[in-house]
Amino acid sequence: MTCFETGFAILLNIETWKNWVPIISLFVAIGALSIAFWQVQVGRNTSASAQAHGIYQQYLAICIAHPELASGDYVPEGENDLEYAKYTWFFSSMLFAFEQVLEAKPNDEKWIEAIRSQLKKHKAHLSKSSTVRSKQWHKDLDKIIREING
Repeated sequence: MTCFETGFAILLNIETWKNWVPIISLFVAIGALSIAFWQVQVGRNTSASAQAHGIYQQYLAICIAHPELASGDYVPEGENDLEYAKYTWFFSSMLFAFEQVLEAKPNDEKWIEAIRSQLKKHKAHLSKSSTVRSKQWHKDLDKIIREING
């Protein structure tokens, strides 16, 4: 008889549950939607991080294969310098990789600093590049390039 003395007897009444089921269901649904939204956000962030790491790993593999191009110290030896042509393609590939990383992780300061440090090595070519002058790159990459070029 403790239920009747404490007022919990109302929980034994089926009419009480009929009235509260819609409200309880609403809170359960809101909780489930919140968890689902959180899971989607975590999944997107994880996917973007994996994409950025994969792209940057490909860039690093090219750097390892061609350290003479990755150093940023290459000076052309004339108009028909084939190595300089390779360097310009390397440079464009580098900018494209950085653009993709920034699209995947636009507000990540660690990625921005990594890209900035790599672009500083190629500062001499940044000022010569026609694609840089014509601002053909993503706005976030263009902003970093402008910072470096001054």
